[in-house]
Amino acid sequence: MAKKEFLVKRDVIYNGKIINVYNDLIKIEGTDIESRREIVNHNGGVCAVVKTKDNKIKFVRQYRYAFSEFTLEVPAGKIERGEEADYTIIRELEEEVGVKVKSIEKVAVIYPSPGFSQEVLHLYYTDQYEECEKHFDFDEDLDSFELSYDEALAKIESGEIKDAKTICVILMVRDKFIK
Repeated sequence: MAKKEFLVKRDVIYNGKIINVYNDLIKIEGTDIESRREIVNHNGGVCAVVKTKDNKIKFVRQYRYAFSEFTLEVPAGKIERGEEADYTIIRELEEEVGVKVKSIEKVAVIYPSPGFSQEVLHLYYTDQYEECEKHFDFDEDLDSFELSYDEALAKIESGEIKDAKTICVILMVRDKFIK
């Protein structure tokens, strides 16, 4: 049977604006076994499928420095310290795709990399909104566009959409598009 692990000692490796990194000494429950766990602490993030009136999904295309390439993603953002996920997604949709939400549904909460990261992602869906003006963050540069659900699936299957949160949320809301 799987056993819990308990923190014995935490060494702070790095404290940053977006992440903190720890090297934890842990002990395995009911044993004398100790081991190390490298942990990345992150405030978490949000993303949403925004279904348009003509049955399409709003997307953004942006350059992701970590991979040195452009990615196709549903609108998303990081949760600021002290901010609630429900507030973050409303703010991000306005900023990135010019959507003022009337109502929004939380679809799921996922752990993208539980082996080393404490990041939690909150996935949403909305088709209840009005258009408004976009206002990107000062260091953000995005293109927005729309795809049909079938086009989005084809881009997932071809590997053009690689972003895990985007793939998850699109697959989780299929019943909103396929009846």
